[in-house]
Amino acid sequence: MIKLFVVGYPLDIQEADLTEIFSIHGAIHSIELLRDKVTQRHKGFGFVEMEDQADADRAIAAVNGMVLKGRKIRVKLADEDRAERPRVFKTNNFHSQELQGNASSAASNTEPFKNKRPRKLMSNTFRAEN
Repeated sequence: MIKLFVVGYPLDIQEADLTEIFSIHGAIHSIELLRDKVTQRHKGFGFVEMEDQADADRAIAAVNGMVLKGRKIRVKLADEDRAERPRVFKTNNFHSQELQGNASSAASNTEPFKNKRPRKLMSNTFRAEN
């Protein structure tokens, strides 16, 4: 089985519609469209399992870049070894600098962080409209 990652399809599409699109290019084993747990709406991506590599290659060549209901579909081989690779999280420097600022004098608390980009302030005209 070859697993394909499909993203960008319209959110109102059903599994039967994708089956119709992909079955032209080869035998399909399964289709899984991921949904939100609370709202049960499509998240906009899913997986299609094709029977063999030749069918998967034909489906990628034909469906990748196809426009369906105004949305461009992208298809590629799914990253099978993603579960084996651990996710890398960057450290949050904001919290450590905040703790250092609390330990120092009150004057240093009024200074903005030097390694952070300043916040973009919204204009008063925009605030008045809302």
